[in-house]
Amino acid sequence: MIDDQGSNGVQRVLAANLRRMRIARHLSMSELARATGMSKATLSGIEHDRANPTVDTLSRLAAALRATIGELLEETSLGEVRIVRSTQIAPEERDGVPRRLLDGLAPGASIELAELLLAARHTYEVGAKARGARLHLYVLAGKLIAGPVERYSELATGDYASFPADVPHVYEAARYPARALLVTQLPS
Repeated sequence: MIDDQGSNGVQRVLAANLRRMRIARHLSMSELARATGMSKATLSGIEHDRANPTVDTLSRLAAALRATIGELLEETSLGEVRIVRSTQIAPEERDGVPRRLLDGLAPGASIELAELLLAARHTYEVGAKARGARLHLYVLAGKLIAGPVERYSELATGDYASFPADVPHVYEAARYPARALLVTQLPS
């Protein structure tokens, strides 16, 4: 719902929504201008909270963006956005494997997100986690061997593997260092 700031609040919400929707639909200002029959200057004024568009203008914008006028004017509740820069997290060892924990989830959460940092020609054997635990591994760079000790696979940059973590498993970098994104899914 729009706050009690009157028409300025409506214009602010419209400006933010118009920009967000235009970008989400991969439209340049020029493309939106052609689709609506409006000038780029008019659209820029609306996007920068410097214009008070008519109902007809709102209708043409909504049609071009495949949205409703209500969606253009509705204040959206944006969830928390959290950014963690790589320089903010020092690598640490967990289960004997170097990694940077990336998740910041609440204590007791059932998912852990980490970046594995595997040195060249190193093997890391990890013991079984809780019954029902599962690992999801996406290789960011290099080649590595990963999986349950009895059934591991060779993976390269861009490969993804998912395997049970309630059995001993292994991570082994090949000739060069490797990096992987690891999601540990623990039973609830």
